[in-house]
Amino acid sequence: MKKILILICSVSIILGLLPTSPIHAATVNPKKLLEQKYPREVVTVSKSVDLNGDNKKEHLLITDSGNFYLINAKGVIVLIDTNYYSDEEPTIHILNISAKEKHVAVTLDYLPSNTELLVYKYQNGTLKKKLSVMGDVGINISKTGEIMQLWKSHYPEGGWEIAVAHYKWNSKKDKYVGSGELPR
Repeated sequence: MKKILILICSVSIILGLLPTSPIHAATVNPKKLLEQKYPREVVTVSKSVDLNGDNKKEHLLITDSGNFYLINAKGVIVLIDTNYYSDEEPTIHILNISAKEKHVAVTLDYLPSNTELLVYKYQNGTLKKKLSVMGDVGINISKTGEIMQLWKSHYPEGGWEIAVAHYKWNSKKDKYVGSGELPR
């Protein structure tokens, strides 16, 4: 009995001394994980989602300093972009492109009516920017991932009307393809 107890204690001590692997790091609170590595960063927006269908969640975080981070399923923290400032809190959207593919969209609102949209595709443990548009009037995103950009088409003599551009993901071209009235 003493030998078993000593063996259990020894194994638990040895396991306690081993460094935590990145895979275990991904299971902890993503906000705390980011704040441990970057103590000055304060997370204001976060979302956790399985982006690639591997049943492991990736974590998306935007901080009060305007930085956008991804913590992938292996627990690796990746700085995706900076200067994510807006008049209202940024919003993270998940676009269901297909049963196996999801994209990450971030909207940044600027008063009185402008909305900037940045769309990313998850590739090789990071996010790659695939679309960046500004909606003078607004941006609408459908559940299927189609994006509608509402912008001001100005008349030469003054004034404007609302123009509408549509963007849809084309997997063969690996990009969003625009149709309708695209901004010049």
